[in-house]
Amino acid sequence: MLAEKGYHVYDFFLPGLLIDALESANAERLEAWANEIIDSGMRTVNMLGCHDGIPMLDLKGLLPDERIDELIAILKQRGGYVKDLHGQKNMYYQVNSTYLSALGDDEDALLLARAIQLFMPGKPQIWYLDLLGGSNDYEAVRKAGPGGHKEINRTNYSAEKAAEALSRDSVKKQIELLRLRNSHPAFSPDAEISVKADGSRLFITWRCNGAEASLDADLEKVQYSIRA
Repeated sequence: MLAEKGYHVYDFFLPGLLIDALESANAERLEAWANEIIDSGMRTVNMLGCHDGIPMLDLKGLLPDERIDELIAILKQRGGYVKDLHGQKNMYYQVNSTYLSALGDDEDALLLARAIQLFMPGKPQIWYLDLLGGSNDYEAVRKAGPGGHKEINRTNYSAEKAAEALSRDSVKKQIELLRLRNSHPAFSPDAEISVKADGSRLFITWRCNGAEASLDADLEKVQYSIRA
C-alpha cells in the first residue's frame, strides 16, 4: 500500500466525518479517526471540498449505514446532487455540493470546519471555492447539461468577484487560519499531536521543539478558540 511506503494518501473520510460531527454536535468520531491516523503513522492530505464531490461511500465502516443515508438526505435537501458509483443505484459514491452549501450555508460552521481541518493530522488541501465561501452553482449545472452535476462546485470567478469574496469576514478569518497553519513552528511533520473529545468539544494540540498550538472547538456552539 502507498501509505505503508510512506507516501501521502488522501483523507477521504474527514469531509463526511466533519459534517456528521457538526450535525450531531458530537466530537467522538473525529477523535477516533484522528487518533487512528496518528497511531498508524499515516501521512495524509486532508480537505473539506474538492473539484469532485463530498465522499460518502468511504464512510462505510466508520459510520453506520443508516447514518450515512441520513447525511446524504441532509445534503440532498440542501441542494446537493448524488453521484452513484459507476451507474449502480443506491451505491452513493459522492454528493456534489460546495462545502458551505453542505453545511446549510452557515459561514460559522464552515469556519469551524476549516479550523478543525487545519489542526487535524495531515497536510491541508484547500479548494478555492470553499475558501471564497461559494454556494452551489445551479446555473453552471444547467448549462453543462446531462452529467454536468460536478459543475455545482466549479464556479469560474472573475477578478472582481474574487475580490468581493475576499472582503467577507468569514473569508478573511479562513486566510488568518491558513497563515497560522503555514507559519507557526508547532505545525511540523515531526510534531507530537494530541486529540481528545469531550461530548461536543474537540481539543487538538500540536507540539514541536517547544512550540505549541492548540484548538478548542465547540461543535454545539459552532465556535472555536486557538492558543498559539
